[in-house]
Order: sequence, then structure tokens, then C-alpha cells
Amino acid sequence: MARGGVFFILYLILGLYFINFGFNFIKIPAFFLTIDKWIIFVGGVFLIIGGINLLRANRYSNVR
Repeated sequence: MARGGVFFILYLILGLYFINFGFNFIKIPAFFLTIDKWIIFVGGVFLIIGGINLLRANRYSNVR
């Protein structure tokens, strides 16, 4: 799997976790609740990286 595909899967999993965290659609096992702070931290880092990549993509797409 390409590097972009791995990041897509990680973003998807963390995004679904954040949605479930707010709405409690699925009961989370106790193991994940013990590492909840780390999951949210890693998700925040991915959000920051995604925002930076979006800004970089917008900067280069306007230059012709």
C-alpha cells in the first residue's frame, strides 16, 4: 500500500473514533478508554498535518 493510502486509513479510523467519541454510536472497549488521551493527541497531530498539507496544496495549485 502506498504511503498516501496508509495515512488515509489512519485519518479515517481516527475520524470515525472522534465521531463516535461525541455521539457514542458504538460502545468502546475498556482497553481503548485507557489510551484515550493518546488517541486524541495523535488525532490532533494528524489534523494539524492535514491543515498544513491543505495550505501547501492551495499555494501550489494557484501558481501557473
